[in-house]
Amino acid sequence: MTAERQKIRAAEWLYRWNLSSSIIGIVFTILTFMGVFTLVLGPIFTERFGFTYFQTALLLFLFVLGVIIGFGVYLDKVIHFWSAQATVATTRNPYLVSTLYQKELLSLVYIQVPVLKSLRALLEAQAMDESKRGVFLAELDRSLAKVEQSIREKNWPIEPHERVY
Repeated sequence: MTAERQKIRAAEWLYRWNLSSSIIGIVFTILTFMGVFTLVLGPIFTERFGFTYFQTALLLFLFVLGVIIGFGVYLDKVIHFWSAQATVATTRNPYLVSTLYQKELLSLVYIQVPVLKSLRALLEAQAMDESKRGVFLAELDRSLAKVEQSIREKNWPIEPHERVY
């Protein structure tokens, strides 16, 4: 294994470790919250409402689940946190947006270009209003030119009016 490949493998394992640590941290935080507050609130809920410790723990779990889901919905739907985060990430890393991945490039080469060329040929053969056909053909030519340029350069140029996120 080359030194470069060893670096990549080490980075992959550090990334996996970080993700699993984050998830485990969240789970243990929830369990700690439930355990501590079940012990603290258990006698109060037993005395006032007749709940068992299990019912108190279940109630706390549902409360935590509601807070997590509610906070996620608030971040997503009200303040649009994730779209802002994606915009900041792509602004700081322009290669994330414009550079084509291998799968995207192959999709352009083997799917989109042949489909655009055949659609163009069908429109040329179709009997329709000449102005309408001209508009369709101009749009297809523009799209085909951009796709072919992207294939040559292995890069998708983002126009100023195109908002990707």
